[in-house]
Amino acid sequence: MKTNACLGWLAALLFISPIAPADSSALTASEDEFKQADPQPDASKPDPAASGIATKYPGDVGIANDPDVFFADNFESGDMQKWEQRRGRVVMVEDKPNSGHWCVQMPMERGKNHGGDAIKWFMPGADTVYARLDVKFSPDYQYNHHFVWLGATQSTNKWSAFGKAGLKPDGTYYSAGMEPWFAWGKNPPPGELNLYTYYLEMERDRKMDKYWGNGFFPPGPDKGTDAGKDRVIPPLNQWQCWEFMIQANTAPDKADGKQAMWLDGKQVADFTGIRWRNDLDLKVNCFWLEHYGYDESDPTKHYWKDSQSVWFDDRVVARRYIGPIKR
Repeated sequence: MKTNACLGWLAALLFISPIAPADSSALTASEDEFKQADPQPDASKPDPAASGIATKYPGDVGIANDPDVFFADNFESGDMQKWEQRRGRVVMVEDKPNSGHWCVQMPMERGKNHGGDAIKWFMPGADTVYARLDVKFSPDYQYNHHFVWLGATQSTNKWSAFGKAGLKPDGTYYSAGMEPWFAWGKNPPPGELNLYTYYLEMERDRKMDKYWGNGFFPPGPDKGTDAGKDRVIPPLNQWQCWEFMIQANTAPDKADGKQAMWLDGKQVADFTGIRWRNDLDLKVNCFWLEHYGYDESDPTKHYWKDSQSVWFDDRVVARRYIGPIKR
């Protein structure tokens, strides 16, 4: 497993998280709707050609109005006004987007910044939430520190899932991030896909006595190990469709929650037996679009370049499987 530091951004927002030093010898832990539960869709290997919301909306035209969609942004407005929180290097560009005319570039520039991020809350949220976005890494990309994230926050405190690096969730939040993990240089850039997860019954880092998020590696149903035979390495310098989901447990004492992820419409991992919460009011209601690294605790600093970029396009969050954009 990975030992990784959590994101620390603006102190004025009380958003800085504790920083964990890199530990290249241990992979035991990663770093950093209502009383009635929602109906639980089956998260097991949906057929994208038949079941995805996107199949009904060629080019994603009209997908934002689908009753199952919480939020969609194809960035064709040329700005980020749909997002409630934006920081760092978030640049609207017309350089070969995945679709339309615009996409978002988030560069990390050594000695200048830690990348950029944007946050969207969709209150009150749901027990089951899927996220889809198109991603492209620069051709000479190395590694990042943290990437995109779904979270459950309190309805009365939208920041309750933030700034909790190293702490075990206490029932007021849970989260999962779909990230590429470098595995101390054992994986080629940009790293292998995994779900970086904070949940009630997560394991602690025995060496540091901290609860850094636990890494879940393909194919499931258990957490697996990094840099294994089933690892999935995303390509560089080409658009690809990333999707992941959280399905909350149905009762406080049940470990029947799930999480899963897909690459270009193919399910690459499906994890079961997760106890996310002990309060059924705690729903998935936040998406964090981020490209973060180049901080002093970053275990990838040996591989830093002067600059590396990622581009995002065609973002959709919904209560059921979405699928790649239909051409």
